[in-house]
Amino acid sequence: MSDLATTSQRIPKYIAIRDAIAHEIESGQLSSNTKLASERLLSEQFSTTRVAVREALLALEMDGLIYRLDRRGWFVRAPRIAYRPQSTKSFNQYVQEQGSIPATELISAELVSATQWDAKHLNLNVGDQIYSIWRRRTINGRPAVVEHIRVNATLFPEFLAQNLENSITVLMAEKYQRQLTRAHIHLYPTAFAEQQAKALHVNVGSMGLYICRTNRDQNGIITDVDQEYWLHDVLDLHFEAST
Repeated sequence: MSDLATTSQRIPKYIAIRDAIAHEIESGQLSSNTKLASERLLSEQFSTTRVAVREALLALEMDGLIYRLDRRGWFVRAPRIAYRPQSTKSFNQYVQEQGSIPATELISAELVSATQWDAKHLNLNVGDQIYSIWRRRTINGRPAVVEHIRVNATLFPEFLAQNLENSITVLMAEKYQRQLTRAHIHLYPTAFAEQQAKALHVNVGSMGLYICRTNRDQNGIITDVDQEYWLHDVLDLHFEAST
C-alpha cells in the first residue's frame, strides 16, 4: 500500500464533508442564515453515514461557520457583530451601524423588591423597589442574546408603562434625562441554564458569553444592572488599550 493511500485512510471521513460545506459558505454559494440540508440528505449527497455528517457539522459549528437551532436544523452563521464593551451605544445603534437588523421581544417586566444581590449591585437597600425586566434580542431574525435588566425604580417612575421593546438607553435619556456615561463590565464564558437555553433555542449546557454591565448616569448614580447571555458565535469583541 502506498504512503498516499495510507495517509488517505488516516484522514477522518468527516473532514472532506466539512471542507466541502466550508467552501460553499466562504465562496458565497451559501449565504448568511441559509438553512442547510438535513443530515439525511447530506449523508446521501456525500455517500456517507449520518455519523460522519454530524461530525462535520459539529466541526463547522466549532469553526464558527454554522449554528444550530434546537429542532429547527443547521444554518449558515452571519458575520459577527463587532462589540465594544466600553462603548455606551445601544444594541440597536451598533447592530444597525453594521448593516444588520435588530429586534427586541419583551419576555416579562415587573416591580419587585430588591434581593441582596440586587441591593449590592444597584447600591440600594434590601427590599427597595426595582424593575425586573427580561428581554430577548435578535439579529436578522436569529435570537442572539437574552438579558435580565434590574432598574432602580426610584429614578424612573412609571417605567413599566413605557415601550420596553425599544432602547432602554434612549428611553432613560429622552424621557428621564438620565444619560448613560460609563459602565462597569464583567464578561466571561458560561454554559446556558434552562431559562437562557430555551429563550435562545439551543440545548441546555450550550456555551455562551456572559456580560454584566453596571451603568451610571451623568451624576455617577447607578441606574441599572444588565446581565446579558450571548450566543458564543455572535460577537467579535473589540477592546482598546493604552500605555
